[in-house]
Amino acid sequence: MVIRLVDEKVIAEIDRFVEAELDGRGHPGSSLSLIKDGEVVYASGYGYMDVDEEKLATAETVYRCASVTKPVVTTGFLQLWEKGLFRLDDAVSDHLDVEIKDINGGEPSIRDLLTHRSGMPTRVPPIFLLEEEPLTMKGHLEEAARCVRPRGEKWAYCNTGFMMVGYLIEHFKGQPYDDYLTEKVLEPLGMESSSFTLTEKVRTRLAQGYKRAGGVDNPLIPVEPYYIGTKPEDPAGSMYSTVLDLGKFVAMNLSGGAYKSKRILEEETLKEMQRLQSPSGESSSGMGLTWFYMVHDGHVMLNHTGGLPDFTNNVCFYPEESVGVCWLSNLRDGSGWRPPSPTVLRLMLGEKPRVDAGSFQSVPWNWDKITGEYGDELSKSVIRVVNGFLTMDGKLLLERKSDSVYHVHGPSHDGEELTFEYDSDGYVKQFCLGVMEMPRYEPFEVDVDTGLELTGNWGGEYYDSYGFHDVVLQIISDSKGTIQIDDEEIKVEDLKAENGLVEGKFVYHIPEIYARWGTVDQVEMNIELRATEEHLKGVLRKTMGGAMSVELDKI
Repeated sequence: MVIRLVDEKVIAEIDRFVEAELDGRGHPGSSLSLIKDGEVVYASGYGYMDVDEEKLATAETVYRCASVTKPVVTTGFLQLWEKGLFRLDDAVSDHLDVEIKDINGGEPSIRDLLTHRSGMPTRVPPIFLLEEEPLTMKGHLEEAARCVRPRGEKWAYCNTGFMMVGYLIEHFKGQPYDDYLTEKVLEPLGMESSSFTLTEKVRTRLAQGYKRAGGVDNPLIPVEPYYIGTKPEDPAGSMYSTVLDLGKFVAMNLSGGAYKSKRILEEETLKEMQRLQSPSGESSSGMGLTWFYMVHDGHVMLNHTGGLPDFTNNVCFYPEESVGVCWLSNLRDGSGWRPPSPTVLRLMLGEKPRVDAGSFQSVPWNWDKITGEYGDELSKSVIRVVNGFLTMDGKLLLERKSDSVYHVHGPSHDGEELTFEYDSDGYVKQFCLGVMEMPRYEPFEVDVDTGLELTGNWGGEYYDSYGFHDVVLQIISDSKGTIQIDDEEIKVEDLKAENGLVEGKFVYHIPEIYARWGTVDQVEMNIELRATEEHLKGVLRKTMGGAMSVELDKI
């Protein structure tokens, strides 16, 4: 099925853009819809929904939506807000029968859940095969609902928070969240091909999902059907849909909360969902309620991406121009790629990239107060001048619009605004890009206690995207030791424990229910610890990228 209600030249350019993007990434298939003035004006498929069976992707192909589910869940949740069942600034604990542990300061609010500022960390749910028994939402929340920082201190993408939103729907309505959302959101919008469960109707049109380890020369790995975390499935990413159905949802967002005379949200509620609720530093970007809010190519843009082991998606729209794009795809290649739907928005409007030739390849007058490392020991970005271009991480070009605002060009974040914040001496102290707030990097420095006795057992915990982990480091001698993570005891190779420093490496086996997110079941990690104030402090660093802070005490 192909809908064509817009200019053929625009469609040809968009088709060429999508086809080239998929070809360059060795991507099996995608589907795309365009929305303008409250209706879907174009929809099509590209490539294959199933490579082995040579089934072509169409506008009616069903995909797993992953985190694109979240705005749909929030829409149903805000219907209950309209009925006065809660206030956005209510403490979550006022309504939840599960305790959020380790709260430091104020209680996380419902608004915090919807803007990813609850203080809980980024975490993915476990993956269960269909013949396995998934968790209950309450059971998972009792283990996962823990804070690692004060509410509001820092943005951190939090699937756990959105499981709470689904669980709160069940609390308020006395029925499973998926039943409520089907009745109050999907059916009124006519989203007949959408579901929060893998029904037989969904299965017959569901794209085969694939994952791949790295570059385009590596083979596609078909992924068998699975449950995300719980049953009913985790509301942070459970929906199945088509670009035609999602186009109706976006059309509602562009039409004041109604679609085809069916009102889903009151207009004021929709405005509350779409306004900038939580800015990133001093920038014009941040979070609405669930929607990511940013300035893109000079337009206010709302969007949400999504990724599962075998699907990657991006839905976005310019509310003021009343145009939107839904792009769903059936591959996750481990690169962090998401469909570049925002570029399609620009193509829809017939606009060219906003480049000022006078400032593009021009060294800023205060370049020496901008360049350097940003972030921390866990995540860094580097800004430097290369051949007259101000660059970020060697792949993004920054074009000056003012001393504080720069325009990003490149394969990611293209068209977005980056904001520099200065200290009183004129040096950049932090930059903000989207929801990221990156302070200028300061090396991890502690007074190393070179005389502390290192041999013995050291215990503590760390957290990563798979959850919280108990860890015991046994230092037998200055060159021999083991590390136990949860129930797995592992030999530490190349251990060096002397003069207050502990270094070494080990291979950690990822639990199967989390290894299904990727293409490997083990990862090599480096130990980088320093003795200070009777503790061992530092990081466990993955050689493939990423690191976790850890503090151990003698036990």
